[in-house]
Amino acid sequence: MFIGYYNLANSVTLLGLVSALLSCVVAINSRTSGTVDSKKIIYAVVLFLVSGLCDMFDGRIARGYGSRTRKEKLFGIQIDSLCDMVSFGIAPVIIAYCAGFNKFYHLIAFCIYAVCGAIRLAYFNTQAVEETKDLNMKCFTGVPIPFCCMTVPPIMLLFKIFGAANLFVSIVFAVVYLMTGIAFVINVKIKKLSLAQSFILIAAVLTCVVFLFLI
Repeated sequence: MFIGYYNLANSVTLLGLVSALLSCVVAINSRTSGTVDSKKIIYAVVLFLVSGLCDMFDGRIARGYGSRTRKEKLFGIQIDSLCDMVSFGIAPVIIAYCAGFNKFYHLIAFCIYAVCGAIRLAYFNTQAVEETKDLNMKCFTGVPIPFCCMTVPPIMLLFKIFGAANLFVSIVFAVVYLMTGIAFVINVKIKKLSLAQSFILIAAVLTCVVFLFLI
């Protein structure tokens, strides 16, 4: 009745997309009468991180299906990358912009970040199709785009403490987004994280989120 391939893994991927979209809505609604509601920005960050959590496990769930056809695997790769572009290429930019980081150098950094994210995802898809028989990449070339889930929470701590008007924080935001974008397209091989490493990263991000709410 409908086009597409529907399974648990793809449902988790789409859940991440919805969470990222909601994070953008919350971030946009944080600006009222020229002021920024920092609590709403933090809520937006939390929703953004939920999309990161979904991305961390959708691939593992997909690999648990041993009977998927090649078309189903290709569909999973494509929909994952399309959702990742929204979740990790666009949502972090909207959150930062709505938080008040809207100077010209921020916009330059954001544009470079988004462009590099798109290149990274397209290159990954090309590699998966052209360089593997089973469409299962054993390692990444360039830093995976969900890595931004590790960079956004710490710099949001600076925003929560000092505000967007602080020159140091303002420059840090631009530099972090710029460097993260460059990391997406740098020609280095990176192994996939183990389950234990994934949980360590989750714990680190959750600790950062706790501080965001406590400050």
